[in-house]
Amino acid sequence: MTSPDKLRIAELESRVGSLEKALEKRSRELRLIQKHACSTDLVLIHRVSCGLPPLPQYAYELSRWNESPELNSAEVEKALTDLWSYIDLAERADEVEEP
Repeated sequence: MTSPDKLRIAELESRVGSLEKALEKRSRELRLIQKHACSTDLVLIHRVSCGLPPLPQYAYELSRWNESPELNSAEVEKALTDLWSYIDLAERADEVEEP
């Protein structure tokens, strides 16, 4: 093996070592986030990191609703606007992913 080849192998081994250390550090960070974040935040983090649009704001999750038989018309318009904007974001994300 020639000297330039040995030098190149040493450089690549050094880069691999650096990447392994960075991966270990990132893994520790992600485990710490997973330990302290709630499940809703974990889903959001995962979706965004995969390039997906975030889910509608958690205010629209059924588990967070306080049921009431009365309807406030001001809430309906805002809810519909937020939900339609989410659908629009999801469609745009689908368009971007297509080749």
